[in-house]
Amino acid sequence: MTLRTTTLIICLLDASMWAVVFFAMFNSGVDPATSGLDEATGYTVTGLLLITAVPALALIMFGRAQITALILAVVFPVAFAALFIATMIAFA
Repeated sequence: MTLRTTTLIICLLDASMWAVVFFAMFNSGVDPATSGLDEATGYTVTGLLLITAVPALALIMFGRAQITALILAVVFPVAFAALFIATMIAFA
């Protein structure tokens, strides 16, 4: 498997993870008191995708900096996990 194919697969997984979290946050029927936190999470995950996976996809599509693109694509799930853990610690 080439570096380009690996990066494309990771970008697709990033986009699918973003879609699940984004729609879950904006379509959740939870307590109105926490709806602001849900929206903030949706916007944060969207911003994280825009500064990591989208540039990675653009670099791969133009055939430039394949290692950098792979690193950017991997940063999204790592940063998402770190934010998730930090949120769990903050609300525990």
